[in-house]
Order: sequence, then structure tokens, then C-alpha cells
Amino acid sequence: MSAAASTSKPGAPFLWVFGAFTSFAILLAIFLSFAKPAPVDPREPERLANKEEVLKAQAELAAKMGLNDSVKKSAVFDKTLSLIASRKPAPSTQVVPGSPTQLKQAAAAPAAAPAAAPATPATK
Repeated sequence: MSAAASTSKPGAPFLWVFGAFTSFAILLAIFLSFAKPAPVDPREPERLANKEEVLKAQAELAAKMGLNDSVKKSAVFDKTLSLIASRKPAPSTQVVPGSPTQLKQAAAAPAAAPAAAPATPATK
């Protein structure tokens, strides 16, 4: 074969492979959409009722707190932000079990006193 006989452009094989892959993917998607219907969850009505109940309770709480009005909402959030900003940062008292800090605290803690024995009733 001569160089003049080969007229393929660079990247053409990639485009052919990509096009074939895409066409097979589209055919598979069409086949799967007609092959079986979407499964129906038998608990769907119960879950939708639960969702509506939760949304209703959340709306009632928001109204009770006055968060439906934008002016009241911004006042509540501003008050909360000022409260958070006024607190001084403090080290955390939470410890990961098994960590070096927890082991040091456990070693420094006094040993717990054994429980007192129950009193025996006096017999005659």
C-alpha cells in the first residue's frame, strides 16, 4: 500500500470506536426501558404519609418560633450569632476512648472504692 491510498484522518479510529460504543449504550438503554417496568415499593404510601406528617410538623414549629416572617427570622439568627460570638473558645472535654489523652486521664483518676457489702440481717 502506498501512502496516497491511506486517507484516514488522525483520530478517526477513535471516533468510530466511540460512536460504536455510544450506539450500543443507547440501544441497551432503550432495551432496558422496555424490558421491565420500574419496581413499585409497597411501602410508598406509608412513606409519603410520614413525609407529609414531618413536613407539617416542621412548618408548625417554624411558625411557632416565628421563622415564617423574614424580619423575625433575621432577628433570631442575629441574636444566635451574637450569642455564639460572645462565647470564649474552650478546649473540648470529649476524649476518644483508647487515645493517649484518655489513657493519661484514666491513670490520673483515683481508683474507685469497692462497693460496700450488703448488711446481713441479725439472727436470733
